[in-house]
Amino acid sequence: MSKKYNKLWVFGDSHTSLGTSHVNSEDSFWGLLAHFAKIQTIKNCSRSANSFDSVCHLLVSLSNDIDWINDLIIIGVPPLERITVFDDYKGTKYTGYDIDTHSCQITSFDISYHRGLISLQFYEQDKQLILHQNRSWAETKTLREIFLLTKWLDAVSANYMIVNLSKDLDKDNSWGPSDLVLPYCIDHPRCILFKNTYHGINLDINKPDDYNKYGWHGHHGPAGHKYFFEESLLPKMKECKLVC
Repeated sequence: MSKKYNKLWVFGDSHTSLGTSHVNSEDSFWGLLAHFAKIQTIKNCSRSANSFDSVCHLLVSLSNDIDWINDLIIIGVPPLERITVFDDYKGTKYTGYDIDTHSCQITSFDISYHRGLISLQFYEQDKQLILHQNRSWAETKTLREIFLLTKWLDAVSANYMIVNLSKDLDKDNSWGPSDLVLPYCIDHPRCILFKNTYHGINLDINKPDDYNKYGWHGHHGPAGHKYFFEESLLPKMKECKLVC
């Protein structure tokens, strides 16, 4: 018998957000998951250009609102070449969305925990190009955060999946600093990071809707979302017994 969930929480960037992901919520991979698992309420906490720092901060800050036993969580890993910074007292708001999958009604809610923070893309790429050409340390730092995240989530018996929304992480990025976290994340059953990712599984198969602007790193329409859901996310979640 399939587990019944009260809510689906979605954390990520433009690939999982409303209005900027080139797909309606019901046709997105997370919308398809909600439909498959018969979840009526989706709490979408994604925003365009989010960094992984923002994703982790939101998840931790909203943890008191999440029912670890009865809710399901999708945690997206955005491109690593982003940082979250203070907005210099501009008070930038952060908006989440409640989606009723039965009525398709969408209502917004304020997330005060992220107010005053913004994310920057390709930060100082012109000054520190080596950070973007060689991602060894950037990937290792991300794996370290995922290591800590999974330790916490597993300890509270959370129902979750961590999904890479960008370029596949390098499973051969083996060096001293990654000796612990790399094999741990490769073997962790709740992580889709190194293969069959949202980006990687669609490569050379389903072109993103904005391919002319972003190439293969763009945003997929319904076909790409469905392909990732059916060929990667759903089988992985069945393997972990998160859905039946």
